[in-house]
Order: sequence, then C-alpha cells, then structure tokens
Amino acid sequence: MSFSSFAVMYTIEFQKRGLPYAHLLIFLHPNSKYPTPNDIDKVISAEIPCPISNPELHKCVQDHMVHGPCEMSNKSLPCMKNGKCSRLFSKKFQRTTTISEDGFPHYRRRNDSLTVTKNGFILTIGLWFLTIHNYC
Repeated sequence: MSFSSFAVMYTIEFQKRGLPYAHLLIFLHPNSKYPTPNDIDKVISAEIPCPISNPELHKCVQDHMVHGPCEMSNKSLPCMKNGKCSRLFSKKFQRTTTISEDGFPHYRRRNDSLTVTKNGFILTIGLWFLTIHNYC
C-alpha cells in the first residue's frame, strides 16, 4: 500500500526520558485520502506485538508505549483531570478498526488476553496503549 503526498512537515523532539519522537503533518494527494479500515490496519497497530514472533518490538512497546496505569490505580498522575484520564484511557476492546463520521479512526484493540506489568500493576494491553506503532 502506498500513499501519494504533496507536502510533508515534521519536527523531532526528545521526551524527558531522552527518547525521540516525531510530530508529522502530511498533506495527502486527493487520490490517497480517506483510507479504509483495512488500509489503516496495514500501517498502524494499537495492539502489543507477539512476544514469541517479535520479542524485540514487544519489549520496546511494553517499555515505552503503554500509558498508565491511571484512574483508580494512580489518581495523582498529570493526565488525571477531575478524576478521569484526560487522554481517555482506558480504551474499550474493539474487534475492528472503524472510522467515525468526523473521520477519526478508532483502532482495532482485540482482546488477546496479553498483559504487561507496569509500575506494579498488571495491565490488559489493548486498553492502555498511548502510542500507536507500525508493526510492519
């Protein structure tokens, strides 16, 4: 799958932990706009990679791309506003990627029973991802 773009703008910043991340703004050619949920699933995943078939990516996602725990587990985190996570976690499981009427994607988060331990809490993976990753 390929997309045609006519302009790309980005900046690379570093988190407090020293990890780089990028802000991207991509202007797509009109023929490349409005991807289907299947197109989105080919390049974006909100699920943890399999620890057996891809242990290195699994560890990176587990160590750096899981949000929380917050809500009842830790009400003093900066993301907490009025007793709720301002980043809208935890997320619901979702068998397929969908696109809302306003064009916002809701990524597939299947209940595959995988968990990780973060800050002493056992988290169900699909519900606590902060960052979406490309697993290709």
